[in-house]
Amino acid sequence: MQMRRLLPCLAVLTLATPSLAQEVKPEDDRTLNALVLARCPGADIVRVERSGSGLVEVEYLCNGELTEAGISEGKVLYEQREAKPGEQVMDRIRKKLAKDHPGWLLDEIELVTTPDTAFLKAEVMREGVELNVFFTTDGKKYKPVALLASDQWTLNDLRTVELPQLGYDLLEPDSTYELPDLLREVSGIALADDHTVLCVQDELAAVFTYDLREERITRVMRFDDIGDFEDLLLNGDRILVLRSDGRVYELDRRSGKLRKEWNADLRSLNYEGIFQDPQTGAVCVVAKEPPVAGHVDERPVEQVDAEGHSSLWRNLGATEVEQAFARELPGLARRKVLFQPSAAAIHPITGALFVLSASDRLLVTYQAGTCTVTPLPAEVFFKPEGLAFFPNGDLLISSEGDKKGVAKGSMMRFGFRPAK
Repeated sequence: MQMRRLLPCLAVLTLATPSLAQEVKPEDDRTLNALVLARCPGADIVRVERSGSGLVEVEYLCNGELTEAGISEGKVLYEQREAKPGEQVMDRIRKKLAKDHPGWLLDEIELVTTPDTAFLKAEVMREGVELNVFFTTDGKKYKPVALLASDQWTLNDLRTVELPQLGYDLLEPDSTYELPDLLREVSGIALADDHTVLCVQDELAAVFTYDLREERITRVMRFDDIGDFEDLLLNGDRILVLRSDGRVYELDRRSGKLRKEWNADLRSLNYEGIFQDPQTGAVCVVAKEPPVAGHVDERPVEQVDAEGHSSLWRNLGATEVEQAFARELPGLARRKVLFQPSAAAIHPITGALFVLSASDRLLVTYQAGTCTVTPLPAEVFFKPEGLAFFPNGDLLISSEGDKKGVAKGSMMRFGFRPAK
């Protein structure tokens, strides 16, 4: 059996030996071995794989059975192993798959266990494409929302605190649009009109037109080969697409053809947001990471033009965000928050600058010299990457899904209801 990867943000499973995580760093092989042996005395580790997110995946043999454990910060997040459901359960699963996924072949079923639940993950395939479908252990359709809970705060946590008053209920979208698999990794959005959204996704050099009323892709405009495309901006008859290295592609909105592309002399190496200053008309790009030559606290926002010139529009400070969060929501400030901007836009009515940070799921607003931080629940926003405003102030946020299909790519609309 080939073990599959699961999400790095699964709910945390605390071991019976909690002091172990404090004694040795989770990256240490000795710690990994001790954690596995605490689960299964005599286990044989056969593979260890480390990811950039900090998740360590460990495959081991336990009494001859191959098991995979996901470990982060000295804790076991999940375990999964091959499952052999009874015939009645399999019959329910097959009937549900035949109804919801006709033409897909069932490849394998695994049992996933977390601290407070266990469920079945059925992997189905068609024409080389893999898809995961989830069921309870008795064969009923299951949506593992609990797996998406941040280890910092949950939806229930945020319902018990007073969040900043931005004019939106960010815990309850007014409308949710589940995106097709082609937009699972949606990374940036821009509004074309009241029901049409332009989208880009991480790995494909194309602009997608998505109709909110019909809930489908109506047009695809290819402009290059593969790359890491993070955001886009609609400026009159121009569509500007931002690549993560700061390269900008300009497309003609009507024909969809590439007009030009250019690089500006930018301060950082990684950019994920592009927006327009409505007062000056300047096009601005937002850095995810600090400048190459500058303070580690800075997240520069820079004006760019089609000639490759750039100038600093303003600096966003990671420490300022951290301090504002601790001041406004001390009960949630259990550790430092990570501020890495993934999108930005200026509110059409209030003029406030809204900045999303997919890391730690934060919405940061700047107005009149004040920084305000709103945490977002993972159960609603798996990976918030895109941000746009309707003319009436309604907010549209897009969220990437995960590669394994637990969370779908989505867009959520939040009605603007300013305090009176």
